[in-house]
Amino acid sequence: MDDTKPEIRPFAPADLTALQEIRRAAFAPVFASFRSLVGADIAEVAFARADAEQAQLLAGLCAPHCKDKVFVAEHDGTLAGFVTYSLDEKAKVGEIGLNAVHPDLGGRGIGTRLVDFAVAQMREAGMLVASVGTGGDDSHAPARRAYAKAGFGPSIPSVWMYRRL
Repeated sequence: MDDTKPEIRPFAPADLTALQEIRRAAFAPVFASFRSLVGADIAEVAFARADAEQAQLLAGLCAPHCKDKVFVAEHDGTLAGFVTYSLDEKAKVGEIGLNAVHPDLGGRGIGTRLVDFAVAQMREAGMLVASVGTGGDDSHAPARRAYAKAGFGPSIPSVWMYRRL
């Protein structure tokens, strides 16, 4: 682990291009894993637009009208990752949404620091529970480790099943 702690700050519109690059790099192995798990014939349909849809999701989360919060981590002056989260003030539940650290900067505690930051913001906003969702496949193992390290658990397993029509 790197001893240098990243600076965490609110998202600025000029960050979006770099965040899209981080997202693309971080999720490339996930989308490849999905394709491998379901096979090419299903993947060409079910995941044909996965990257574009996720890019659109990130752009929407960063839009000025969105109620979700977006924070970025800078490591040595470079954008290294981001975290998004939402607050359900009625239910008192905060949810970590789309988040990523550039794979070249993995293993330095940046993801854990981003998650810890989001959880602290939730606690400060009066939330009583924090939640996060992730995949159960091997490509999501780093995310599961980061969430466990940040104190998340227990979990509810879920399974997505596909069938070619």
